[in-house]
Amino acid sequence: MSSPKDRQHGIAIITVMLVIALSTITIASMVSRQQLDIHRETNEAFLQQARSLAISGERFAAAVLYRDVQDAARENSDSLDDDWAQTLPPVPVDNASLQGCLFDMQGRFNLNNLVNDEGEANPVYVDILSRLLQELNIDPVKAQAIVDWVDSDINATIPDGAEDDYYTSLTPPYGTANRLMANVSELRLIKGFNPQVEEEDADYQLLLPHVTALPTTNGLVPVNVNTASPQVISALSEFLQPLGADLSRWDTAGYENYPDCEDIFDLTAEATPDTLEAERDTTPYESTLIFEDSAAPESGEAVAEPGTFDVRSRYFQLRIDVATEGLSLTQYTLFERSEDGKTRVVQRSRDTL
Repeated sequence: MSSPKDRQHGIAIITVMLVIALSTITIASMVSRQQLDIHRETNEAFLQQARSLAISGERFAAAVLYRDVQDAARENSDSLDDDWAQTLPPVPVDNASLQGCLFDMQGRFNLNNLVNDEGEANPVYVDILSRLLQELNIDPVKAQAIVDWVDSDINATIPDGAEDDYYTSLTPPYGTANRLMANVSELRLIKGFNPQVEEEDADYQLLLPHVTALPTTNGLVPVNVNTASPQVISALSEFLQPLGADLSRWDTAGYENYPDCEDIFDLTAEATPDTLEAERDTTPYESTLIFEDSAAPESGEAVAEPGTFDVRSRYFQLRIDVATEGLSLTQYTLFERSEDGKTRVVQRSRDTL
C-alpha cells in the first residue's frame, strides 16, 4: 500500500504535467493566432496594394481618354483606331503586375433606352432590342420581359412579359425592379435569362457583349457605329438588318470575348476567314452622314431613326487586372467623359461586372 507521501508526490507530478500541457496548448494557440494575424495582415497589405494599383490604372485610363479628346483626331470621333482601344499588356510594378483595356460602352445597345423619362416603353428602342435578339438567334419575345423589368407599370406585357406575379412565385421570391438597370448583370434576374437554366444562361452569355446599362440622365444614349458589333448595327433598323457585317468597323470578332480584353498580343495566332476580313473597309466613320452614305450611297435618306446612332461616345468601361503575390484582383470602372475630355467615375466594381 502506498503511503500518503507517495500519493502526494504522484499528484504533484500529474499537476506539473497538466500545467506543462496547458502551457504548451496556450503557447501553440498564441503562435497559431499570431501566424493567422500575420497572414491576415499580409493579405490585407496585398489587397490594399492591388486596390491602389487599380486606382492608378483608372487615372492612366482617364488620362488616355482626355488626350483622345484633346488630339481631336478624325473630327473627334471615337473608333477602334484610337489609342484608348489598345489593350495594355502586363506591366510589372514592384512585386505585382498590371494589365487592362477600355471598352466603348456605346458600341452596345443601352437597355435603359427602352423607356422614356416617364418610365413608359419606347417603341423605337423596343424594336431595336427585338431585332438584336433575332440577330443573335435568341427568341425576340424575351424583349417583353426586359421591358417589363425597366418600365414603371406593374402590368405584364402580353404574352411573355413578367411582373411581380411571376417573380414572387420563384424560389426565392423577389419583385420586379420597375426602374432603370444599375448594371447589365441584372439581366440574370429577368425571365428568360436564369443562370440556373443552361439554355437561358447561354442566351445571357450570347447577349452580354452587345448590351449595356448606362444612365439616361443626360438623354438617351446612341450607339457608336464605329465600335458597334455587326449585330448591333443590323438591329438599328430594318433597312440596316442585311448590312451590319459590311458596315461594322471590327475586323475580328474580338467583341465576343467581353468582358475579357481582346488578346491582340498573341503573335502566334494566324488570321483566318472567320476572324479577319482584310479586304473589307474598316476606316472609321468621321460623321453620321458618312455612315449613312456608306449604308445608302447618294440616297439622302436616314437609314435609322435619328438619335439612335452616333460616331462619338461618352461612356467607357475600364477593366484592370492586378496580380500580386498570391492574390489577384479584377476591377471594372465605368467612366463618363465630358465634351472637354474630363472623366468621372459612374460605377466601380471588383471581381464581377
